[in-house]
Amino acid sequence: MSKKQIGVLVLSWILSLQTLAADNLYTVFSVGYSDVEFDQDSNKGLGYKMAFGYQIDPQWYVEAGYQQLIHDKLYSTELPSAVDVANAEVAQQGDALFLSFLGKASSPTGELFYRLGVLKTDVRGQQLLAGVRECEFGQANVLAITDFGSATMCDYDESGVAGVFGIGFDYFVGARTMLRAEIEYIKGQDNLTVTTANIGLRYNF
Repeated sequence: MSKKQIGVLVLSWILSLQTLAADNLYTVFSVGYSDVEFDQDSNKGLGYKMAFGYQIDPQWYVEAGYQQLIHDKLYSTELPSAVDVANAEVAQQGDALFLSFLGKASSPTGELFYRLGVLKTDVRGQQLLAGVRECEFGQANVLAITDFGSATMCDYDESGVAGVFGIGFDYFVGARTMLRAEIEYIKGQDNLTVTTANIGLRYNF
């Protein structure tokens, strides 16, 4: 066999592998609503998730991506007002990198799946307390609030590890597109508990 024939054969083999890999690859983008509890703080809000998935077996996928759990506005650039202290709301921002395995069962209309995985989480939070107080969690910063007096801001930024279990369904809406609906339960360090309901779009390459 000549070098030219070997080269063509190797190139054809590489292209075949790339085509096979592309057939097993997909991407997902979802938006959702989260109920977040961290230490003793609880909050609810919108988030989103984006991931790449790959079919490693007729009944198994692996997915990796980024997930925003919740995203409140923090007091990072403006001093809180007297109204902010009176409302005493907890502001949180939480996100994660994740790796999951999905087991699936196919049907004519789509795929039922369950998710098992791990997340590398990062949760930032702030809580305002009237007066000079000690924080049960996080660092205490005493502020002088106009038309109010002293207030304490409890501020924390904690990283950790969490596990996730989810169940969902990918519904065929086109030759390569699927509508995804999923519910997830996340449990992690520092009493992190997140329940999310997501809806999104999956595209198969």
